[in-house]
Amino acid sequence: MSAVDRKQNALVVDDLHVHYFSPRGSIIAANGVSFSLRKGEILGLVGESGCGKTTVAMAILRMIQPPGRIVHGQIRIDGQDIVGLSERAMRKVRWQELALVPQGAMNSLNPVTRIREQMGDAITTHEAVSREQLRERILKLMTDVGLPERVISMYPHELSGGMKQRVCIAMSIALNPKVIIADEPTSALDVVVQRVVAQTLLDVKERLGVSMVLIGHDMGLQAQLVDRIAVMYAGNLVEVAPVIAAFENPLHPYTQILIESIPSIKERKPLKVTEGITHDLRNPPPGCIFQFRCMWVEQKCRESAPPMMEMADNHFVACWQYPERYESTKTQSDLTLENS
Repeated sequence: MSAVDRKQNALVVDDLHVHYFSPRGSIIAANGVSFSLRKGEILGLVGESGCGKTTVAMAILRMIQPPGRIVHGQIRIDGQDIVGLSERAMRKVRWQELALVPQGAMNSLNPVTRIREQMGDAITTHEAVSREQLRERILKLMTDVGLPERVISMYPHELSGGMKQRVCIAMSIALNPKVIIADEPTSALDVVVQRVVAQTLLDVKERLGVSMVLIGHDMGLQAQLVDRIAVMYAGNLVEVAPVIAAFENPLHPYTQILIESIPSIKERKPLKVTEGITHDLRNPPPGCIFQFRCMWVEQKCRESAPPMMEMADNHFVACWQYPERYESTKTQSDLTLENS
């Protein structure tokens, strides 16, 4: 991998392990998660509730709360590993290098503070600006996300759900970060407002050239917005692929189930239900992480865990269904090391 190619990644997550410690054992919320985010790319991180998506996002932001802890791995932004940074140094990274669009906008905005004051705090904490310059920047940010000037004088409870979410997007781009983590930014909104917020995210990405990790459940929305998709199950990545390849040729059985769950407007079809339940996250089974719910499970699946292997160009999957391809392919961890 050339030096030029290495510089194409805005974010690299390498072998990330996050555990939540309890008297009854450690809950493994992220188990060896590795992926890269290219500059100017939107990467979709999908999976069912409890699979570890938000844990990975909070780990990237270094906001894992006790009893959780990053126990192993690296998180590199433009080559700098931020896992070992002090909290004081990490506060400089947040907003300027790395920003968050939270899932619940109402819970993230101070209910007794006007919007202009909340946005101003984020800017003045990192930069010295005059009052007039600050007002101009806040007004420009409002314009960037399609909100009228009057919003800056309002309180969060006076705004609709979509307006609050766009305020959070405006705050996330206030200092022109390299990477934005959008944690299910449309999940609490109706379909029409979802489209408005999704379009705002796309406009921000195109105009500023930021890289984005978009976390969510909605596979249909992911298909419209992201460039690549990463599928998580029980704290593990099971498939990473360009979005077109993931939807046209999903390889992992779990990815296939997620895509089949998208309602069709062309035909009626029964909802496919996956039998079984997720294993105890304190005690993962030997072998494949999906073995208890997989319709293709074999003895080898119960004995050894399949690595993430490249089945096609930039299309990785962890599944023993494709054994004939494994000897001639390279692992995703190899690719992550090459890209770092």
